[in-house]
Amino acid sequence: MHRGAGTLRTGHCLAWRACARREEKRRPPREPGRGRRVVISPREWKELHITDRETLKSAPKLSFDTGGEFIRQTRREVDEYLSDPRTVARGRAALYAKGVVAFAVLVGSWLILVLGHPGLWLGLLCFGGLVLGTSLIAFSVMHDANHGAYFRTRRLNHLMGWTADALLGLSSYAWRVKHNVAHHTYTNVDGYDADITQVPFARLVPGQLPRPWYRLQHYYIWALYCLMALRWQTVGDVAAFARGSIGTSTLRMPRRWDLAGLLGGKMIFVGWVIVVPMLVYPWWAVVCAYLVYSMTVSLIMAVTFQLAHCVEEADFASAEQLTSERRIWAVHEVETTVDFCPRNAVLGWFVGGLNYQIEHHLFPRVQHTHYPQIAKIVQRNAERHGVRYVTQHSLRAALRSHFRHLRTMGRNGVPVALDMG
Repeated sequence: MHRGAGTLRTGHCLAWRACARREEKRRPPREPGRGRRVVISPREWKELHITDRETLKSAPKLSFDTGGEFIRQTRREVDEYLSDPRTVARGRAALYAKGVVAFAVLVGSWLILVLGHPGLWLGLLCFGGLVLGTSLIAFSVMHDANHGAYFRTRRLNHLMGWTADALLGLSSYAWRVKHNVAHHTYTNVDGYDADITQVPFARLVPGQLPRPWYRLQHYYIWALYCLMALRWQTVGDVAAFARGSIGTSTLRMPRRWDLAGLLGGKMIFVGWVIVVPMLVYPWWAVVCAYLVYSMTVSLIMAVTFQLAHCVEEADFASAEQLTSERRIWAVHEVETTVDFCPRNAVLGWFVGGLNYQIEHHLFPRVQHTHYPQIAKIVQRNAERHGVRYVTQHSLRAALRSHFRHLRTMGRNGVPVALDMG
């Protein structure tokens, strides 16, 4: 979810193949030249579902080839582009200016709501400012900082990345594992990339087990997107630390400053979102406003990330495919990701350059203000080296592609016939 957070479920493909092999042994040999189709019922699918820690431990270690002429040539040209000090200075100035705007909108709107006692229309405008300011901080400040792209030093980046804790209610410590490691390393790999694992609520990947209710997921998933941030603000972080993993990536318990940042950030978030407003407004009004605010921000964030990966044009992979055929990491990233609205400067400014997700995955430590120029380099080299590079030219096209992908994944439901030979 940059695609949304979901319940961890691993071993889907491994469990299915193990059951399929057992089913094959129990049946008589097939006739020469003919395949056999085995129909698996919903109850059998349920029996196959594996979520224990032993499955997590037995998951194969995946690796990619980090070389390839495509990425070498692309890096050379990007390094050349960034070698100009004026280019770097302009990008950094634009990044910091956007950060000032984001913080000013958020803090100003909150102060007016809490101290100014605004009327209805001004209050609604300031409430919209809260949503706008929070979204800008999430996309343009927190995201860059937790990738190490906002400042030159790791300490300052972690400090600015702490805005996830204090202003969004999400653990930046867990985010760096979930997003930087699990998602960026294993993009669209079932069981490894937690962003595409929403079972048992939705099916986003062909290898995930079907369920009857998934046939309606292209309608109800938008409500689930609204709950993503609420989950992580309340029980999501706790559940991830209790499991000790996100996807197949280890998540260790934070210590010292990391633990202080986690607890302190949660308290600050609850303070400015719930406690202080309750000193001014009725508790029920504060709770309702918090729910609407959090759900709106959550929907914006989830959809932005999903449009880059859970669409018809994006590739998906299983652990079996990657262990049997070693892939080039850069090619994998480009072909499992889709850019959208590259010519929409307003949208690109609002989402912090995340409409250029291909470029972000290849160069996550480069400030997002450089992505429009880097996109030209990446696309040119992709065409030169035969790498599939896909762009959705409008927001409507991207949303329709995501909708169709959800519908297709849901219709591939139960009962399902599997070709066993």
